[in-house]
Amino acid sequence: MSISRRSFIHNSLKAGTIFPLFSMNYSKVSNMKFSSSLNNEEYWNSITKLYQQNVNFINLESGYFSPSPEVVKNYWINFVNEINESPSYYMRTRQTEMREKVRSKLANYSGVTNKEICLTRNATESMNIIIQGIKLEKNDEILRTNLEYPNIIQALDMRERRYGTKINVVDVPIHPQNQEEIVNKVINAITPKIKVILISHMVFLNGQVFPVKEVCQKAKDLGIETIVDGAHSFSHVDMDIPDIGCDFYASSLHKWLGAPLGNGLLYVKKEKIERLWPLYGDTQYEDDNIMKLEHLGTRPCSDQNGIIPAIDFNLKIGKKEKSKRLKSLQMKWANELKDHKNIILNTPLDEGQSYGIANVGVKNLSPSELADKLFDDFNIFTVPIDDERGIRGVRVSPNLYSTMEDINKFLDAMLKIAA
Repeated sequence: MSISRRSFIHNSLKAGTIFPLFSMNYSKVSNMKFSSSLNNEEYWNSITKLYQQNVNFINLESGYFSPSPEVVKNYWINFVNEINESPSYYMRTRQTEMREKVRSKLANYSGVTNKEICLTRNATESMNIIIQGIKLEKNDEILRTNLEYPNIIQALDMRERRYGTKINVVDVPIHPQNQEEIVNKVINAITPKIKVILISHMVFLNGQVFPVKEVCQKAKDLGIETIVDGAHSFSHVDMDIPDIGCDFYASSLHKWLGAPLGNGLLYVKKEKIERLWPLYGDTQYEDDNIMKLEHLGTRPCSDQNGIIPAIDFNLKIGKKEKSKRLKSLQMKWANELKDHKNIILNTPLDEGQSYGIANVGVKNLSPSELADKLFDDFNIFTVPIDDERGIRGVRVSPNLYSTMEDINKFLDAMLKIAA
Protein backbone atom coordinates (compact mmCIF):
# COMPACT_ATOMS: atom_id res chain seq x y z
CA MET A 1 0.00 0.00 0.00
CA SER A 2 1.35 3.44 -0.88
CA ILE A 3 1.79 6.16 1.71
CA SER A 4 -0.95 8.22 0.07
CA ARG A 5 -3.35 5.26 0.23
CA ARG A 6 -2.44 4.62 3.87
CA SER A 7 -2.93 8.28 4.70
CA PHE A 8 -6.24 8.29 2.89
CA ILE A 9 -7.55 5.35 4.92
CA HIS A 10 -6.29 6.81 8.18
CA ASN A 11 -7.82 10.22 7.53
CA SER A 12 -11.04 8.72 6.22
CA LEU A 13 -11.43 6.58 9.30
CA LYS A 14 -10.98 9.60 11.53
CA ALA A 15 -13.55 11.50 9.49
CA GLY A 16 -15.92 8.55 9.35
CA THR A 17 -16.21 8.56 5.56
CA ILE A 18 -14.75 5.24 4.49
CA PHE A 19 -17.19 3.34 6.68
CA PRO A 20 -20.20 5.62 6.50
CA LEU A 21 -23.58 5.20 8.06
CA PHE A 22 -25.00 4.52 4.62
CA SER A 23 -27.94 6.81 4.03
CA MET A 24 -31.24 4.99 3.88
CA ASN A 25 -33.34 5.42 0.76
CA TYR A 26 -36.80 5.41 2.29
CA SER A 27 -38.47 7.38 -0.47
CA LYS A 28 -40.85 4.50 -1.21
CA VAL A 29 -41.98 4.55 2.41
CA SER A 30 -41.72 8.20 3.37
CA ASN A 31 -43.70 9.39 0.35
CA MET A 32 -46.66 7.25 1.37
CA LYS A 33 -49.25 8.56 3.76
CA PHE A 34 -50.09 5.96 6.37
CA SER A 35 -53.79 5.33 6.76
CA SER A 36 -55.06 4.16 10.12
CA SER A 37 -57.55 2.06 8.19
CA LEU A 38 -56.22 -1.48 7.98
CA ASN A 39 -58.14 -1.86 4.72
CA ASN A 40 -55.49 0.24 3.01
CA GLU A 41 -53.95 -2.70 1.20
CA GLU A 42 -52.31 -0.49 -1.41
CA TYR A 43 -50.11 0.96 1.33
CA TRP A 44 -49.24 -2.42 2.86
CA ASN A 45 -48.55 -3.94 -0.56
CA SER A 46 -46.04 -1.13 -1.08
CA ILE A 47 -44.33 -2.18 2.15
CA THR A 48 -44.25 -5.77 0.92
CA LYS A 49 -42.36 -4.68 -2.19
CA LEU A 50 -39.52 -3.41 0.01
CA TYR A 51 -38.61 -7.06 0.65
CA GLN A 52 -37.11 -9.56 -1.80
CA GLN A 53 -38.80 -12.91 -1.37
CA ASN A 54 -38.57 -16.38 -2.80
CA VAL A 55 -41.32 -16.49 -5.42
CA ASN A 56 -41.60 -20.28 -5.32
CA PHE A 57 -43.60 -20.38 -2.09
CA ILE A 58 -45.50 -18.23 0.40
CA ASN A 59 -43.49 -17.86 3.60
CA LEU A 60 -45.74 -17.86 6.68
CA GLU A 61 -42.93 -18.73 9.11
CA SER A 62 -41.18 -15.57 10.24
CA GLY A 63 -41.22 -16.61 13.90
CA TYR A 64 -37.90 -18.42 13.56
CA PHE A 65 -36.12 -15.81 11.46
CA SER A 66 -37.59 -13.03 9.36
CA PRO A 67 -35.92 -11.59 6.26
CA SER A 68 -34.65 -8.03 6.35
CA PRO A 69 -36.04 -5.38 4.00
CA GLU A 70 -33.74 -4.68 1.05
CA VAL A 71 -32.54 -1.36 2.49
CA VAL A 72 -31.43 -3.16 5.66
CA LYS A 73 -29.78 -5.98 3.71
CA ASN A 74 -27.89 -3.54 1.47
CA TYR A 75 -26.64 -1.51 4.44
CA TRP A 76 -25.45 -4.67 6.14
CA ILE A 77 -23.76 -6.05 2.99
CA ASN A 78 -21.96 -2.74 2.47
CA PHE A 79 -20.41 -3.18 5.91
CA VAL A 80 -19.52 -6.79 5.13
CA ASN A 81 -17.58 -5.53 2.11
CA GLU A 82 -15.93 -2.62 3.89
CA ILE A 83 -14.83 -4.67 6.89
CA ASN A 84 -13.58 -7.47 4.67
CA GLU A 85 -11.44 -5.01 2.72
CA SER A 86 -9.80 -3.52 5.81
CA PRO A 87 -10.47 -6.12 8.51
CA SER A 88 -8.07 -5.52 11.40
CA TYR A 89 -7.91 -1.82 10.60
CA TYR A 90 -11.65 -1.49 10.97
CA MET A 91 -11.75 -3.67 14.08
CA ARG A 92 -9.05 -1.63 15.80
CA THR A 93 -10.25 1.83 14.83
CA ARG A 94 -14.01 1.87 14.20
CA GLN A 95 -15.50 -1.22 15.79
CA THR A 96 -16.20 0.27 19.22
CA GLU A 97 -17.52 3.56 17.89
CA MET A 98 -20.03 1.82 15.63
CA ARG A 99 -21.09 -0.63 18.33
CA GLU A 100 -21.93 2.23 20.66
CA LYS A 101 -24.00 3.88 17.92
CA VAL A 102 -25.89 0.61 17.60
CA ARG A 103 -26.33 0.40 21.37
CA SER A 104 -27.66 3.96 21.59
CA LYS A 105 -30.09 3.37 18.73
CA LEU A 106 -31.34 0.12 20.23
CA ALA A 107 -31.62 1.55 23.74
CA ASN A 108 -33.65 4.49 22.50
CA TYR A 109 -35.93 2.21 20.46
CA SER A 110 -36.41 0.00 23.55
CA GLY A 111 -37.06 2.87 25.95
CA VAL A 112 -34.06 2.06 28.16
CA THR A 113 -30.65 3.62 28.82
CA ASN A 114 -27.33 2.65 27.22
CA LYS A 115 -26.19 1.39 30.60
CA GLU A 116 -28.96 -1.21 30.77
CA ILE A 117 -28.57 -3.01 27.45
CA CYS A 118 -26.19 -5.60 25.99
CA LEU A 119 -25.74 -6.66 22.37
CA THR A 120 -25.84 -10.44 22.12
CA ARG A 121 -26.32 -13.00 19.36
CA ASN A 122 -29.82 -14.23 20.19
CA ALA A 123 -32.40 -14.59 22.95
CA THR A 124 -31.00 -17.95 24.07
CA GLU A 125 -27.60 -16.42 24.79
CA SER A 126 -29.20 -13.51 26.62
CA MET A 127 -31.36 -15.83 28.71
CA ASN A 128 -28.36 -18.00 29.58
CA ILE A 129 -26.47 -14.95 30.81
CA ILE A 130 -29.35 -14.31 33.19
CA ILE A 131 -30.14 -17.89 34.20
CA GLN A 132 -26.58 -19.08 34.75
CA GLY A 133 -25.42 -15.79 36.24
CA ILE A 134 -28.12 -14.70 38.68
CA LYS A 135 -26.91 -14.73 42.26
CA LEU A 136 -29.15 -16.89 44.44
CA GLU A 137 -28.78 -18.46 47.85
CA LYS A 138 -28.54 -22.24 48.32
CA ASN A 139 -32.24 -22.85 49.06
CA ASP A 140 -33.69 -20.22 46.70
CA GLU A 141 -35.99 -21.50 43.95
CA ILE A 142 -37.13 -20.38 40.48
CA LEU A 143 -40.68 -20.61 39.11
CA ARG A 144 -41.39 -21.00 35.37
CA THR A 145 -44.47 -21.80 33.30
CA ASN A 146 -44.99 -25.07 31.44
CA LEU A 147 -44.94 -23.28 28.06
CA GLU A 148 -41.36 -22.03 27.99
CA TYR A 149 -38.94 -22.52 25.08
CA PRO A 150 -36.95 -25.82 25.18
CA ASN A 151 -33.54 -24.06 25.17
CA ILE A 152 -34.60 -22.03 28.19
CA ILE A 153 -35.92 -25.08 30.02
CA GLN A 154 -32.58 -26.77 29.38
CA ALA A 155 -30.72 -23.74 30.72
CA LEU A 156 -32.82 -23.89 33.89
CA ASP A 157 -32.23 -27.63 34.18
CA MET A 158 -28.49 -27.01 33.86
CA ARG A 159 -28.73 -24.42 36.62
CA GLU A 160 -30.48 -26.99 38.80
CA ARG A 161 -27.88 -29.69 38.09
CA ARG A 162 -24.94 -27.33 38.53
CA TYR A 163 -26.00 -25.25 41.53
CA GLY A 164 -28.87 -27.21 43.03
CA THR A 165 -31.37 -24.42 42.36
CA LYS A 166 -34.80 -26.06 42.39
CA ILE A 167 -36.98 -25.24 39.38
CA ASN A 168 -40.75 -25.18 39.96
CA VAL A 169 -43.29 -25.37 37.11
CA VAL A 170 -46.79 -23.89 36.97
CA ASP A 171 -49.23 -25.11 34.32
CA VAL A 172 -51.15 -22.38 32.49
CA PRO A 173 -53.98 -22.83 29.96
CA ILE A 174 -53.72 -21.98 26.26
CA HIS A 175 -57.34 -20.82 26.26
CA PRO A 176 -57.72 -18.88 29.53
CA GLN A 177 -61.06 -17.32 30.43
CA ASN A 178 -59.14 -14.04 30.67
CA GLN A 179 -55.63 -12.77 31.37
CA GLU A 180 -56.34 -12.58 35.09
CA GLU A 181 -56.56 -16.38 35.15
CA ILE A 182 -52.93 -16.57 34.00
CA VAL A 183 -51.82 -14.03 36.60
CA ASN A 184 -53.59 -15.87 39.41
CA LYS A 185 -52.15 -19.25 38.43
CA VAL A 186 -48.59 -17.91 38.40
CA ILE A 187 -48.87 -15.90 41.60
CA ASN A 188 -50.69 -18.70 43.46
CA ALA A 189 -47.81 -21.06 42.60
CA ILE A 190 -45.35 -18.93 44.58
CA THR A 191 -43.91 -20.51 47.69
CA PRO A 192 -41.72 -18.84 50.34
CA LYS A 193 -38.60 -20.20 48.61
CA ILE A 194 -39.42 -18.75 45.18
CA LYS A 195 -37.11 -15.81 44.52
CA VAL A 196 -37.36 -15.56 40.72
CA ILE A 197 -40.19 -15.94 38.19
CA LEU A 198 -39.32 -16.70 34.55
CA ILE A 199 -42.12 -16.19 32.03
CA SER A 200 -42.45 -15.73 28.28
CA HIS A 201 -44.05 -12.58 26.95
CA MET A 202 -45.23 -14.42 23.83
CA VAL A 203 -45.31 -18.23 23.75
CA PHE A 204 -43.28 -19.65 20.87
CA LEU A 205 -45.68 -22.56 20.35
CA ASN A 206 -48.83 -20.61 19.53
CA GLY A 207 -48.21 -16.87 19.88
CA GLN A 208 -50.18 -16.61 23.11
CA VAL A 209 -49.36 -13.39 24.97
CA PHE A 210 -48.95 -13.67 28.72
CA PRO A 211 -49.91 -10.73 31.00
CA VAL A 212 -46.30 -10.15 31.98
CA LYS A 213 -46.82 -6.59 33.20
CA GLU A 214 -49.34 -7.73 35.80
CA VAL A 215 -47.22 -10.73 36.81
CA CYS A 216 -44.12 -8.55 37.20
CA GLN A 217 -45.95 -5.99 39.32
CA LYS A 218 -47.35 -8.59 41.70
CA ALA A 219 -43.97 -10.30 41.89
CA LYS A 220 -42.28 -7.00 42.69
CA ASP A 221 -44.76 -6.41 45.51
CA LEU A 222 -43.70 -9.77 46.92
CA GLY A 223 -39.97 -9.03 46.58
CA ILE A 224 -39.52 -11.53 43.74
CA GLU A 225 -37.31 -10.85 40.70
CA THR A 226 -38.67 -11.38 37.18
CA ILE A 227 -37.12 -12.66 33.95
CA VAL A 228 -39.12 -12.15 30.75
CA ASP A 229 -38.34 -14.11 27.59
CA GLY A 230 -39.25 -11.59 24.89
CA ALA A 231 -37.94 -13.54 21.90
CA HIS A 232 -41.20 -13.05 19.97
CA SER A 233 -42.58 -9.86 21.50
CA PHE A 234 -39.84 -7.33 20.76
CA SER A 235 -40.87 -5.13 17.80
CA HIS A 236 -44.03 -7.22 17.51
CA VAL A 237 -46.07 -6.05 20.48
CA ASP A 238 -46.41 -2.26 20.72
CA MET A 239 -44.38 -1.58 23.87
CA ASP A 240 -41.18 -0.31 25.43
CA ILE A 241 -39.27 -2.69 27.70
CA PRO A 242 -39.79 -0.61 30.89
CA ASP A 243 -43.56 -0.85 30.33
CA ILE A 244 -43.31 -4.50 31.40
CA GLY A 245 -41.69 -3.73 34.73
CA CYS A 246 -39.39 -6.77 34.67
CA ASP A 247 -35.87 -6.95 36.07
CA PHE A 248 -34.39 -8.89 33.14
CA TYR A 249 -35.51 -9.15 29.50
CA ALA A 250 -34.10 -11.00 26.50
CA SER A 251 -34.93 -11.08 22.81
CA SER A 252 -33.70 -11.93 19.32
CA LEU A 253 -33.50 -9.10 16.79
CA HIS A 254 -33.54 -11.27 13.66
CA LYS A 255 -37.18 -12.21 14.25
CA TRP A 256 -39.62 -9.31 14.37
CA LEU A 257 -37.20 -6.37 14.15
CA GLY A 258 -35.84 -7.75 10.88
CA ALA A 259 -32.17 -7.21 11.74
CA PRO A 260 -29.53 -9.51 10.18
CA LEU A 261 -29.37 -13.06 11.49
CA GLY A 262 -27.41 -13.49 14.72
CA ASN A 263 -28.47 -10.43 16.74
CA GLY A 264 -30.00 -10.32 20.19
CA LEU A 265 -30.44 -8.02 23.14
CA LEU A 266 -30.21 -8.34 26.89
CA TYR A 267 -31.84 -5.78 29.18
CA VAL A 268 -30.96 -5.60 32.85
CA LYS A 269 -32.51 -2.98 35.11
CA LYS A 270 -29.69 -0.71 36.29
CA GLU A 271 -29.94 -1.63 39.97
CA LYS A 272 -29.99 -5.36 39.10
CA ILE A 273 -26.75 -5.51 37.08
CA GLU A 274 -24.67 -6.41 40.11
CA ARG A 275 -27.00 -9.40 40.66
CA LEU A 276 -25.51 -11.17 37.61
CA TRP A 277 -22.22 -12.96 37.10
CA PRO A 278 -20.94 -12.74 33.50
CA LEU A 279 -21.42 -15.87 31.40
CA TYR A 280 -17.90 -15.39 30.01
CA GLY A 281 -14.94 -14.45 32.17
CA ASP A 282 -14.58 -10.68 32.54
CA THR A 283 -13.07 -8.86 35.52
CA GLN A 284 -12.20 -5.49 33.97
CA TYR A 285 -15.56 -3.87 34.78
CA GLU A 286 -17.20 -3.01 38.08
CA ASP A 287 -20.01 -5.27 39.30
CA ASP A 288 -22.65 -2.69 38.40
CA ASN A 289 -21.42 -2.11 34.83
CA ILE A 290 -23.54 -3.75 32.10
CA MET A 291 -20.45 -4.19 29.92
CA LYS A 292 -19.21 -7.02 32.14
CA LEU A 293 -21.96 -9.12 30.50
CA GLU A 294 -20.98 -8.39 26.89
CA HIS A 295 -17.63 -10.12 26.71
CA LEU A 296 -17.99 -12.12 23.48
CA GLY A 297 -14.53 -11.82 22.00
CA THR A 298 -14.31 -11.08 18.27
CA ARG A 299 -17.78 -10.66 16.83
CA PRO A 300 -19.44 -10.12 13.43
CA CYS A 301 -19.62 -6.33 13.49
CA SER A 302 -21.34 -6.03 10.11
CA ASP A 303 -24.29 -8.03 11.47
CA GLN A 304 -24.58 -5.77 14.51
CA ASN A 305 -24.32 -2.64 12.39
CA GLY A 306 -27.39 -3.86 10.50
CA ILE A 307 -29.49 -3.22 13.61
CA ILE A 308 -29.39 0.52 12.86
CA PRO A 309 -31.30 0.49 9.55
CA ALA A 310 -33.65 -2.22 10.88
CA ILE A 311 -34.70 0.13 13.66
CA ASP A 312 -35.05 3.03 11.22
CA PHE A 313 -37.28 0.91 9.00
CA ASN A 314 -39.53 -0.08 11.89
CA LEU A 315 -39.78 3.51 13.06
CA LYS A 316 -40.92 4.49 9.56
CA ILE A 317 -43.72 1.95 9.83
CA GLY A 318 -44.53 2.78 13.46
CA LYS A 319 -44.68 0.37 16.40
CA LYS A 320 -48.42 0.66 16.90
CA GLU A 321 -49.23 0.43 13.20
CA LYS A 322 -47.02 -2.63 12.83
CA SER A 323 -48.71 -4.43 15.75
CA LYS A 324 -52.13 -3.66 14.31
CA ARG A 325 -51.12 -4.90 10.89
CA LEU A 326 -49.77 -8.19 12.24
CA LYS A 327 -52.95 -8.70 14.26
CA SER A 328 -55.10 -7.99 11.22
CA LEU A 329 -53.22 -10.61 9.18
CA GLN A 330 -53.81 -13.16 11.93
CA MET A 331 -57.49 -12.36 12.38
CA LYS A 332 -58.18 -12.49 8.64
CA TRP A 333 -57.69 -16.24 8.55
CA ALA A 334 -58.36 -17.12 12.20
CA ASN A 335 -61.85 -15.60 12.23
CA GLU A 336 -62.80 -17.68 9.20
CA LEU A 337 -61.43 -20.94 10.59
CA LYS A 338 -62.12 -20.78 14.32
CA ASP A 339 -65.64 -22.26 14.13
CA HIS A 340 -64.95 -24.86 11.44
CA LYS A 341 -65.90 -28.33 12.70
CA ASN A 342 -62.62 -29.89 11.51
CA ILE A 343 -60.31 -27.06 12.60
CA ILE A 344 -58.53 -26.82 15.96
CA LEU A 345 -57.34 -23.34 16.90
CA ASN A 346 -54.61 -23.44 19.55
CA THR A 347 -54.35 -19.69 20.18
CA PRO A 348 -56.59 -17.26 22.08
CA LEU A 349 -57.67 -14.45 19.76
CA ASP A 350 -59.00 -11.75 22.08
CA GLU A 351 -57.34 -8.34 22.01
CA GLY A 352 -54.00 -8.45 23.81
CA GLN A 353 -53.95 -12.25 24.03
CA SER A 354 -52.13 -12.68 20.70
CA TYR A 355 -50.83 -10.65 17.76
CA GLY A 356 -49.39 -12.01 14.50
CA ILE A 357 -48.65 -15.60 15.49
CA ALA A 358 -51.29 -18.31 15.85
CA ASN A 359 -51.34 -22.10 15.79
CA VAL A 360 -53.96 -24.10 13.91
CA GLY A 361 -54.55 -27.80 13.34
CA VAL A 362 -56.87 -30.04 11.33
CA LYS A 363 -58.59 -33.00 12.96
CA ASN A 364 -57.23 -36.41 11.97
CA LEU A 365 -54.06 -34.85 10.52
CA SER A 366 -50.75 -34.74 12.34
CA PRO A 367 -48.98 -31.35 12.34
CA SER A 368 -46.34 -32.72 9.97
CA GLU A 369 -48.97 -34.05 7.57
CA LEU A 370 -50.72 -30.68 7.57
CA ALA A 371 -47.47 -28.78 7.00
CA ASP A 372 -46.57 -31.15 4.14
CA LYS A 373 -49.96 -30.71 2.48
CA LEU A 374 -49.74 -26.94 2.71
CA PHE A 375 -46.30 -26.94 1.11
CA ASP A 376 -46.64 -29.75 -1.40
CA ASP A 377 -50.14 -28.93 -2.62
CA PHE A 378 -50.34 -25.16 -2.12
CA ASN A 379 -46.72 -23.87 -1.91
CA ILE A 380 -47.25 -22.46 1.56
CA PHE A 381 -44.47 -22.84 4.13
CA THR A 382 -45.33 -23.18 7.83
CA VAL A 383 -43.74 -25.01 10.75
CA PRO A 384 -45.41 -28.05 12.39
CA ILE A 385 -45.74 -27.98 16.17
CA ASP A 386 -46.44 -31.35 17.79
CA ASP A 387 -45.92 -30.60 21.44
CA GLU A 388 -46.43 -32.84 24.42
CA ARG A 389 -48.05 -29.92 26.19
CA GLY A 390 -51.11 -30.29 23.98
CA ILE A 391 -50.47 -27.83 21.17
CA ARG A 392 -50.68 -29.69 17.84
CA GLY A 393 -50.87 -27.83 14.57
CA VAL A 394 -48.88 -25.52 12.33
CA ARG A 395 -47.57 -22.21 13.59
CA VAL A 396 -48.56 -19.40 11.25
CA SER A 397 -46.46 -16.24 11.58
CA PRO A 398 -46.76 -13.72 8.72
CA ASN A 399 -44.84 -10.47 8.80
CA LEU A 400 -44.75 -7.12 7.03
CA TYR A 401 -43.69 -8.81 3.79
CA SER A 402 -46.98 -10.78 3.81
CA THR A 403 -50.00 -9.67 1.80
CA MET A 404 -53.69 -10.25 2.33
CA GLU A 405 -53.54 -12.25 -0.89
CA ASP A 406 -51.04 -14.58 0.82
CA ILE A 407 -53.40 -14.94 3.77
CA ASN A 408 -56.38 -15.60 1.52
CA LYS A 409 -54.44 -18.36 -0.24
CA PHE A 410 -53.61 -19.91 3.13
CA LEU A 411 -57.25 -19.64 4.20
CA ASP A 412 -58.44 -21.26 0.98
CA ALA A 413 -55.88 -24.06 1.38
CA MET A 414 -56.94 -24.77 4.97
CA LEU A 415 -60.61 -24.91 4.01
CA LYS A 416 -59.86 -27.40 1.25
CA ILE A 417 -57.72 -29.56 3.52
CA ALA A 418 -60.23 -29.43 6.37
CA ALA A 419 -63.09 -30.39 4.03
